[in-house]
Amino acid sequence: MNTLKEKTLLFSKIFKISLIISLIFITLLLYLFPKFDKLPDLRKQKIKIEIYVSDIPQTKQKSQIALLPRKPYGVIPIPSETDELPEEITTPGSDDSGSITGNLLTAGGPPEIPAKPILEVYPNVSGVDCKGYVRLLLLINKLGRTETIEVLENTTLSNECLSLVINAVKRNLWIPAKVDNKPVKSWVTKTYKFNIIK
Repeated sequence: MNTLKEKTLLFSKIFKISLIISLIFITLLLYLFPKFDKLPDLRKQKIKIEIYVSDIPQTKQKSQIALLPRKPYGVIPIPSETDELPEEITTPGSDDSGSITGNLLTAGGPPEIPAKPILEVYPNVSGVDCKGYVRLLLLINKLGRTETIEVLENTTLSNECLSLVINAVKRNLWIPAKVDNKPVKSWVTKTYKFNIIK
């Protein structure tokens, strides 16, 4: 019984014998116990179904008034010579006492679908020393045009590089942001990185 063929023949014989024994055992069980205890007949039982109906008042969604979206709130601390702020400067989201109040994103808030660029014009900075990045805050109007441009950071320290970036950004086209499937104005941040040295 060393070969594989002998082992296969032995396995098939044992399988046939065990199958015959199990069939005989099941047949004897059915012969000795022909009837099981009666199970309850579910067809004779009555099923009680109760349906409750309540009046739910119809709700209406309030449409949001189209407001100019707020600028993204972010502060870059800059050291100053004095500890006091001038009187005409107020911090966003603060009351007259200077304490921060409420949620800063209540008016306007983030749009459901943000603005996406469909045509990007990159600045042609060939022949100009531009090393660093320029980060801009853009207000995209309902038509997908750049309405307002604000410079957040300019690490290139080059006015020529900054003007090339701003001229390129003005020619970009966007899919405007949407709220309730209607185009709205929205703020977008855009960063341009450069590594060009003459």
